[in-house]
Amino acid sequence: MVDILVVGATGFTGRLITRYLYNHPQRSSFTLGVGVRSKAKGEELKRSLGLDDRVQLIQLDVSSYETVEPAVKDAKVVINAVGPFWRYGANVVRACAVHGKRYVDLTGEPHFVRKIADLYDYLATKTGAIIVPACGMDSVPGDIAVYLSNQTLKKKLGPQTDLGLSETFYTLRVAPSGGSFATLLSLYEEVPRLKVQEAHRDYALSPIPGAPSPPFRLATRVPFRTPVKYGAPYVMGLSNRAIVQRTFGLNQMALSAAHVFFGEKEASEKEEQIRPYAYGTQFRYAEYLVSNGGTYLSAVIASTFMGLMFSLLYFAPIRWLFKKLVFKPGEGPTEQVMEKGFMVATNYTATASEPATWAKTVFRGQGDPGYLLSSIMISECALGLLLDDDKLPVTARPGGILTPATALGDVIVRRLQATGRMQLESEIVQGTEESRKER
Repeated sequence: MVDILVVGATGFTGRLITRYLYNHPQRSSFTLGVGVRSKAKGEELKRSLGLDDRVQLIQLDVSSYETVEPAVKDAKVVINAVGPFWRYGANVVRACAVHGKRYVDLTGEPHFVRKIADLYDYLATKTGAIIVPACGMDSVPGDIAVYLSNQTLKKKLGPQTDLGLSETFYTLRVAPSGGSFATLLSLYEEVPRLKVQEAHRDYALSPIPGAPSPPFRLATRVPFRTPVKYGAPYVMGLSNRAIVQRTFGLNQMALSAAHVFFGEKEASEKEEQIRPYAYGTQFRYAEYLVSNGGTYLSAVIASTFMGLMFSLLYFAPIRWLFKKLVFKPGEGPTEQVMEKGFMVATNYTATASEPATWAKTVFRGQGDPGYLLSSIMISECALGLLLDDDKLPVTARPGGILTPATALGDVIVRRLQATGRMQLESEIVQGTEESRKER
């Protein structure tokens, strides 16, 4: 039996996760196992990272449920770093759901999350499994930033406060990712087109519908900024929006269900517990990328380029060319390149009521977002599920296919702050009427 099992430990990101956990300040509080396809690869991993014999080698093949199940059964928390998840992820999730385990992964594939939610959400609630996809750069910063903005507004105005428009603007320095590009290509070469379209529609991952998201714009103004800056639609914005909307839906549904399944007194108690986490029925969310100085022209150019790139990838020769130019899955940048990376996610959330009160939450990370920061985020999510069970939010108690915010809440906020790599700040902001009005 191991406390944490890293599946895909020999891949580039899997190595970063394993190294981080092995050197963690709480290392003496948990046992660690690495899932590998062959013993030879496992031994090479141990040599290259300097792992001692306390780290267990566990052979498994994610494409074979028969090898995955016994490995998962003997673990408390599973970290899955093998993507694309549509291709490789379902067996690991299935085993965790069957055996009531805790699970985190790095997926940025809403079609995969939709698939496992349809197949295993109900089962996970019955076994007590806590399944948390999207625990890296996709989608921790956006999900947790909105979570903190909600807290800030409710602390100022009261727990009955409902949210309205919420937008997150990213500034990034990120290295090319072979794994992320392989996932992108799988959308064109593997995943049925209808599945992709369904997973990217509004509230596809939410158990209930919500208010329509902000309409697409080539350039969106950043609020409360002088001089004025603009953002373009973020390439992972739809994926992150889907996770944030699932957070909204899970909490809103739990709030509504309190009065359906419980008597008046117990329903009031349940509502009091859940109300601080609920965003309200007028909540709307979108994400943007601010680059090249944040000018209006740069945002329009970035939006146009992104649309052109996605269109060109429908052509097989273009995909072949990109495969030659980008890192292959399992490869990645040097330590020096990763150290130069950074991420700043700034969320602005308004109350639903007028005149609106705004919260601003800033999530900063030092290091490459796709590799270094993601490996830290997912590791701390796993450690939170393992070591901080008594501190998990009430929204985690039912189990199921959850989100970083619903499963971990304040636990992951504290853990990320403690790493020294990430800082999270949230406050009420004031501005002119011009800076507040919807763009």
